[in-house]
Amino acid sequence: MSDVLIESDANARFKRWKKLAEETRAVKKEGATLVEGIHLMEVVRDADVDVAAVMIDDERVTEEAEALAYETADKKYARVFRLTSALYDRLSPVEHGVGVMAEMVLPETPEASRWADADVLYLDGVQDAGNAGTLIRTAVAAGFRVIAASPKTALLWTPKVMRAAMGAHMGAVIVENVTAEALRANFKGTILAADARGGEDLFAADDYSRDSLCWIMGAEGPGVSEAALAVTDRRFYIPIEAACESLNVGAAAAVCLFDARRRRQCR
Repeated sequence: MSDVLIESDANARFKRWKKLAEETRAVKKEGATLVEGIHLMEVVRDADVDVAAVMIDDERVTEEAEALAYETADKKYARVFRLTSALYDRLSPVEHGVGVMAEMVLPETPEASRWADADVLYLDGVQDAGNAGTLIRTAVAAGFRVIAASPKTALLWTPKVMRAAMGAHMGAVIVENVTAEALRANFKGTILAADARGGEDLFAADDYSRDSLCWIMGAEGPGVSEAALAVTDRRFYIPIEAACESLNVGAAAAVCLFDARRRRQCR
């Protein structure tokens, strides 16, 4: 199948990709997202996901990126589209990228039974795309493979969140629009909250890690919501030096998730 050159922003495909790049609701409506760059393309190429199209910067693509584009297109049975640099830049989340991206079809939302007994990270109102991506990446690294998100959390499949997660989506089970009440009704293990306002000292507390776990992380500023706190079994704070007021939610998640991992390995 031959390549298609797109030179006008009036092209219907380009208009659709631009919406996927810029509008959260388009990602949800279309059931697709954009991934850009060598690393994400390699992850998507090797993952069990569908690719609808591969796009190349026709003027600036590197040899490595171009080879990856055709390899991905062949493996996923997708068509290659060559865009002018001006059009490619309007889709790319970064300046001066390597010149390759793809339209990836979102996987189906899993049934609650798939994650009821798993280790879960629950994002409670986390709106910042960078924080959301970092949290996904951190959770997968710590062995918490299910990422559940409240209705007020940023959509986790947007291009910016995916870029921040650096491919960790492909190692995760993503469940969105889960209320705190639905989390409690479906999750069979122990629900924990990281809350700077109080609770137990994380490092002094007795073991909490024997059951499957769900750690709740709240948004920067407001922290964990009252609705989420109401469904928790235990609440913890991370003891930090008085010279520092608080931790970024990504750093707090890393401390809590790896504390659980450490406790399990030290039994």
